[in-house]
Amino acid sequence: MQDPESVVTSMIASCCRRDIDAVMTHFHSDAIYHNIPLPAVQGHPAIRAVLAGFLDSATDVDWRIHYTASNAAGIVMNERTDCFTLPAGRLELPVMGIFEVREGRIAAWRDYFDMAPLAPFLGG
Repeated sequence: MQDPESVVTSMIASCCRRDIDAVMTHFHSDAIYHNIPLPAVQGHPAIRAVLAGFLDSATDVDWRIHYTASNAAGIVMNERTDCFTLPAGRLELPVMGIFEVREGRIAAWRDYFDMAPLAPFLGG
């Protein structure tokens, strides 16, 4: 079984490859994904839909992890810059992610970010 940091790093690498099938192998079937300040989603179908929505809209995805910290309880925190090449231009979004890893899979994922960098891409 992979350690929690490796699970998270592997999932992020799958996102960067835009391989949604590989991404989903990292989650428990009842996992919760919450992009704060947006509503949380739960379960594989809902998580897949949210992630595919932004991975499929990009021609390039590069999530750069700057710092990672974890503990024996399976909590992994990372500071990242999530970069997307979109039809409207390049988006670089500073993110703080918190992951709860249980039995080698992600049980919960919360990303905290400011919506302001998204405004030009959302028509605001």
